[in-house]
Amino acid sequence: MKVLFINPSVGYYTRALSNPLGLLSIATHVKNNGHEVKLEDRCVHKSNINKLLDSYKPDIIGVSLMSSRGLIDAEKISKAARAKGIPVVWGGQMPSLQMEQVLSLDLVDYISYGEGEETWLEMMNALQKGESFANIQGLAYKENGKIVVTPCRKFADLRDMPVSDYTLIDPSKYMQTYLGCKKMMYIYSAKGCPCRCAFCSNMNFHKSTYRKRPNEYVLEEIRYLIENHGADGFFFSDELWVVKKSDLVDFCEKVHESGLKFQWGIELRIGMFGEEEYQMLYDAGCRWIFFGIETGSEEMQKIVHKNIDYSKIAPTFEILNKIGITTIGSFIIGFPNETVDQLRDTVKLLNTVKANLTPVFHFTPIPGTELYDQVVANGTYKAPKTLKAMSKVVATESLGVNLSAVPSVDLRVIRSWYLWKSFSNKGALQEHGAFEFAKETILNGLHSISLKGPINFFIDGFKALYEFLYIFWFSHAYPKIIKKYDLDKTYD
Repeated sequence: MKVLFINPSVGYYTRALSNPLGLLSIATHVKNNGHEVKLEDRCVHKSNINKLLDSYKPDIIGVSLMSSRGLIDAEKISKAARAKGIPVVWGGQMPSLQMEQVLSLDLVDYISYGEGEETWLEMMNALQKGESFANIQGLAYKENGKIVVTPCRKFADLRDMPVSDYTLIDPSKYMQTYLGCKKMMYIYSAKGCPCRCAFCSNMNFHKSTYRKRPNEYVLEEIRYLIENHGADGFFFSDELWVVKKSDLVDFCEKVHESGLKFQWGIELRIGMFGEEEYQMLYDAGCRWIFFGIETGSEEMQKIVHKNIDYSKIAPTFEILNKIGITTIGSFIIGFPNETVDQLRDTVKLLNTVKANLTPVFHFTPIPGTELYDQVVANGTYKAPKTLKAMSKVVATESLGVNLSAVPSVDLRVIRSWYLWKSFSNKGALQEHGAFEFAKETILNGLHSISLKGPINFFIDGFKALYEFLYIFWFSHAYPKIIKKYDLDKTYD
């Protein structure tokens, strides 16, 4: 049987592209079990969908949606496929957490919710035998106008999942410059996170369950990408890279044993490790670590269940700066009912921590999160119902809705201030020269835009210029707001 997996176009996007890790794993698993597979990523190559369907002639189509960004293109894909009588399945985080809304759009035949590898293999086998999907776990669909949801599938043991087959994509399309790497790619070594942050969908999508891939699998993929495509860096996209020291030690030891030379970065929680472990990471090639700090307000931290020991923030960054690992401390502003005083606490922490980069994001109510359920229940946020409305929800990067007690202009100024500060960083990054982050941002932006052809190059180029001017304006044109929050104040 033939399946066409599609990653829909998400339009202009400020972050550099990640290869479709989830789709790649599913496609590899299906291919390894005897079915014919094609993976089309319309973020890097937006071909004519009708010509693609006519030439490949798939028996079924799978569309991956991690967020609402790709909805408009997913609609186009689905309509084209269904017009040709090809069944359409949507999967990924967005449809998994908004099943009723997606099925009401009448664009799909099935939703594969949760983890998709085994679900897709069973669907392909059922298609081959001409059997119904009714007994396959992890599916949702409409039958006689009513929504049917089959039992939730248990999480797979990641030792049973495949080493991803990178011949299914063109790795060169996803390589980027990042913190000194010339050909950095995203990769994954774990799924889920044991934490229960109120703004994160991990609690519902991964059930706050953490699972680690065998390090041998991860290093096999890294070896392939280094030896066949010249990759020199990897950013682990895991929500949390490890949860215990033994996994950290094992990976570092296996990197040394492999003889592979590459730089890499991870996401961790403040307070998990000390100088000994961080030195191990550095010696094995780790050169940057991302920490989600989110808020400087003790009150807000309790509300969002972040549960960080603030006393460990400064020592962590001090150790990492001494060792030579670039630090990234991430924050979120505009939480529901957040006050000016609480936001001032966050700004003070932003200016106190000695992180090399401090990205700031707008709060966005994401379906499947505790805060989303709260604001919908109390009526302060009206959940979008139409496809057009859902597609306009752009998480974290723009201020779509302000549910805080802080003026919207204040939130825009604060985010823009720290974006500009990171962009114009004068050599603060570990082992890098002046304005290194600015250079990398521009290069990655040009690379992402150039993949889409001459017409989209000018359209996205204009959007990028607009965003640059937007950030410059809000970070420079509001001195009263800058003074109000002491944005330019530094602390010892």
